[in-house]
Amino acid sequence: MGGRKITAKSIKRRGAPTHPRSRRAKQLDRVALRDVKLAQRRVVRDRSVSSRVQRIINLTLLLPDDWECLPDLPALHAFMNESYLARHDDELKQLQEARRAGRPPSKHEVELKDLIEAERRDYNENMEIPDLLNATNVALLREWSGDSQSLGLFRLVRISGTNRSQYVRTQDGRHKDFEAEDKAEAAAKSEGAMEVA
Repeated sequence: MGGRKITAKSIKRRGAPTHPRSRRAKQLDRVALRDVKLAQRRVVRDRSVSSRVQRIINLTLLLPDDWECLPDLPALHAFMNESYLARHDDELKQLQEARRAGRPPSKHEVELKDLIEAERRDYNENMEIPDLLNATNVALLREWSGDSQSLGLFRLVRISGTNRSQYVRTQDGRHKDFEAEDKAEAAAKSEGAMEVA
């Protein structure tokens, strides 16, 4: 097999009858299997991107309007626990109170509990969020329309609820404002190194 991918269109005699154990039948089977695998991967990728976009939108909307950015890492963890992770608690409490005694929980209540548990587990292990300690990043997020194609413009970091000192940049951000910031940081570091020497 060469580097050429066989597609249903490239196989000759498309409408002609095919023997079940022929070479052409095996080629058609491989083409159909590849199409199914690609479709499944596309669905998984779309769900992942959708959940990322939703998380970033929620974090941006929960950030108070009068704040330019969060001041430090402890404030970020406090914001995550008090605002982001607790945003469904009132709705869950209402659903639990509305349910009669002895009745099983509704489907919506079960889904909400699962979502809350998954978000808490994700936060405790490793959660990728936008850099909310950077004023430029927060300003860009507030102007963002929610388009998944522009996710590469933002700075993203990975934090952990169990290791609260963890703050690892996972994406630098391609926006032009970050380039200017990075140049200023590099210049400040080089000046500091010269003064030390």
